[in-house]
Amino acid sequence: MALKKKKSIRIGIYYDGHYFYKVSNYYKFDHPRQARISIQGLHNYITKEVSVRLDADSEDCKVVEAHYFRGRSIKSGNEKAIVGERFFEDALTKEGVNLHYLPLIRSANNELKEKGIDVSLALDAYKRATAKAFDILVLIAGDGDYLPLVRELQTISVPIDVMLLSWDFECANGDVTMTSQDLLEEVKYPVQMANVIDDRLNLKNPVILGLFEPRQIEPPNQTAFQAVNPVPAAPVQPQPISPFPPQVSPLPAQPVTTGFSKRRALTEAEMAQERISTILSLNGTGGWIRDVEYNNFYFFYSDIVNKKPEELTAGMTLQFRLRFDRKKTEQKDNGEPSYRAIGPIYVVD
Repeated sequence: MALKKKKSIRIGIYYDGHYFYKVSNYYKFDHPRQARISIQGLHNYITKEVSVRLDADSEDCKVVEAHYFRGRSIKSGNEKAIVGERFFEDALTKEGVNLHYLPLIRSANNELKEKGIDVSLALDAYKRATAKAFDILVLIAGDGDYLPLVRELQTISVPIDVMLLSWDFECANGDVTMTSQDLLEEVKYPVQMANVIDDRLNLKNPVILGLFEPRQIEPPNQTAFQAVNPVPAAPVQPQPISPFPPQVSPLPAQPVTTGFSKRRALTEAEMAQERISTILSLNGTGGWIRDVEYNNFYFFYSDIVNKKPEELTAGMTLQFRLRFDRKKTEQKDNGEPSYRAIGPIYVVD
């Protein structure tokens, strides 16, 4: 199908909602960018990518419809999760994305799980394709269950090519998300977005930068900390970053809390102090720094300034500072504060 001869190329986008929400959370909480994906920026990237792949002017490539499919529970005891989902939905609807929800199904072990989302998405996409609603389908997913859809779209009277936007990544908790190899090989235009985003050549690319919502620096939950620190700490003056690690002494050991008392929340000044400890373990994106009182601190390889990731081993000594980790704190039932190591992080020989 000679799409590039058409005056206008109509794009249809289909989101696997659960998959895309995981991707968005990864960039918000686990990736150094610490920002959610911008729906507007993503659609802009898609039109640019379609224009390049089909050798067309970007002005002639238009997103004519977009659909988001996901399972949804009617009730939940986690109000914070519900509020977060609603903000996410608002961002989708603002960009004209149609939301399609199916009820979650209880499994044998009484867990609520999605079932039939891929079938519903595929059926809707096939119907819209046969109705000639768009010229190319962009699928945001990673599951091999979408293989039948991709194959069937090649058998209709006017075949529809598929562009796949997918991500391979590992979260700080060890959860790994990988794209189906069969799906990558079956689609006409596979785009592995994690590689595109992390490519150093794209660091200043405005289209790639536009993939993310403006990053907002959120202060720690001051309401929760006021009871512990009623007097605000003095502001910390920023210090110039030296390419060589300053000579500092390890902070004195903090007493470990016992019983049912909560761990003490750190002040801004305490988080800004240089700390020294050793690497406990490593994984695909970073590792854990040993700490007894606060149950270890996670760090990213990208924050290490004087060693390559492959040069790191468990037991090495690191010098670092801390940042309040809102996500991990909210996940705890006891409300104890969690922290994460931030750069620049030095390996101390």
